[in-house]
Amino acid sequence: EMSMSHHTSTAREANVQSSGGDIDISSAEVESAIQAVRTPGSDVRWAVLGYEGNTGKLKVVESGDGPLEDLKDELSDGKIHYAYWRAVDSQAPKFVYISWVGDGVPAVRKGLVNTHGHIVAHKVVKHFHVQINARNSDDLDEAAIMKKLQSAAGSSYDSGDSRGIIIEK
Repeated sequence: EMSMSHHTSTAREANVQSSGGDIDISSAEVESAIQAVRTPGSDVRWAVLGYEGNTGKLKVVESGDGPLEDLKDELSDGKIHYAYWRAVDSQAPKFVYISWVGDGVPAVRKGLVNTHGHIVAHKVVKHFHVQINARNSDDLDEAAIMKKLQSAAGSSYDSGDSRGIIIEK
């Protein structure tokens, strides 16, 4: 049996130092929402994360079992969101990580995404086939994402292994 110990982090590590303010990824609610998305056949297909107010504390904005359109409805123009979506629900599920910086986000907040988005990818989401960096809903075209998932077939990003990751700017 494979040890999962490398995924556990102490509360001390949960406050990851980053330039432009810390991000606090210690929320148990966030962890269970991501776990639910990661579980094939579960009734949570996606989760949208955001910040509590102007703090760096990560929270679950919404999660659901509907299509990508439902996920997109939760993404605000003036906010930064990180979303995780089980795009293909099967024995070989495929996952998409979305880093969302709405067009209306103030420049001073936009800078957070460079460090925070990386931390969310590596320490929170941990496992995805394609990453999409989106500014508006046009960047989240389902057909285009599915095409990228096909070209990423057989390769996935897993913590510590960057082979096969497709970054969409």
